[in-house]
Amino acid sequence: MPQQVEAGKLREGSFVMIDEEPCKVRDVSKSSPGKHGSAKAKIKARGVFDDKDRHITKPGDTMMMSPDLDKKVGQIVSQDGSIAQVMDMEDYETEEMEIPEDLDVSEGEKIDFWVVDGRKLVKGKSE
Repeated sequence: MPQQVEAGKLREGSFVMIDEEPCKVRDVSKSSPGKHGSAKAKIKARGVFDDKDRHITKPGDTMMMSPDLDKKVGQIVSQDGSIAQVMDMEDYETEEMEIPEDLDVSEGEKIDFWVVDGRKLVKGKSE
């Protein structure tokens, strides 16, 4: 379930929604409150799916959405080019996923994948 988190309480490595896209926080810098304003949080993040850098500045007490992130293990059932049918090792459901070009896997191997707000992303081979 997505949760709300204060912009000023975000830390490096946490996840947040920026421009309707789940992003991993790379850096947070905070300014102290001034005479006429509140503290600000400058957030630098990278999109989980598109690898785009995003920068945003918000008041420190602004509530932001944190995406629903599930880290899972699956087994490749079949593969056709960059598309593979992957069986979730938890509930044994099979889904089609795109395998990254730099990942060398074959049928029968286990992979790690993330489910972020219903979208799936293959991260690499499972240990």
